[in-house]
Order: sequence, then C-alpha cells, then structure tokens
Amino acid sequence: MPPQAGSDSTARTQQAWSERARAELQRAGHRRGGARELLIDLLEQERCALTVQELGRRLNGRYEQGVTSRPVGIASVYRGIEVLADLGLVARVEVGDGISRYERAAPEQSEAHHHHHFVCDTCGCLVPFDDTALEQAIVALEHRVGFAVSGHEVVLHGACSGCC
Repeated sequence: MPPQAGSDSTARTQQAWSERARAELQRAGHRRGGARELLIDLLEQERCALTVQELGRRLNGRYEQGVTSRPVGIASVYRGIEVLADLGLVARVEVGDGISRYERAAPEQSEAHHHHHFVCDTCGCLVPFDDTALEQAIVALEHRVGFAVSGHEVVLHGACSGCC
C-alpha cells in the first residue's frame, strides 16, 4: 500500500504537487482562481481518484464545515479539472464504469503517486494499491516481448470486504 496519509513522505509529495500545480498554472498564464485554488488544496490531500461530482461534494462539504469561505459550483469544478488535466497535473482514471475519475499526476519520469486500483463491482468503491512485484513483472514482460512501455494502469474488479 502507499504510505499512509499524514506520513512525512506523503506530505512532502502532496505539497510538491500543489506547488508544481500552482507554478504550472501561473506559467500557462492562468490567474489564481478561488475555485481552482480550492480544488488544488483538495486534490493535494486526496489519496486516490474522485469523480467531478465527488470533488464538488467534498469541496462544498468543506464550505459547510467552515474550512473554506465559499461554495464551489459544479461547473467551476469541471473547468478546473479540465485546466489541470490539460496541463498534465491531474490524470484521468477509467475503471470501466463509464465515469471518469481524477487524481494528482506524478511528474514525468517519476513513479511518485503511481498506484493501481481495486474496484468493487457491487458498491463502486475504489481502493488504491501499489505492488513492487507487479511493477517488476511489468518491466520483465516489457523486456521479454521487446516493447517499450510508456505507462500502464492496472484495474482489478471484484468485491470489497464489505460486499463479499
């Protein structure tokens, strides 16, 4: 499993992502927008991919709890995700249900925040995982078949412990 939220390593990686995101937005000529800033702050804390609707609910939950000073409309979330995706700052995760999910993208040539997903076909929960042996097997397969893998995503479907 990836490091637990709150570990020093995870916190540094998350902070580095948000700093990179803000720098890339500025470099691309985008103003610092309220909704985009809140979206970056939320994505910085998230461990795994969320739908636009889930992102919107979490952002507005923060407003209701008094963590943020304003609500965020769903159209602003869509626009923010689109800008972040266009800049390569978020990655789209497809798990086979026709709904796109988004999570922080690791910098190119980096395995930071690289993980795969278990998907419960009953309740839809998404559980991130990483596995060194799986990564090594992919590299071995790459060498064996003579194929230069530029990226990969593993999605395993089944039933979570709550649905078994």
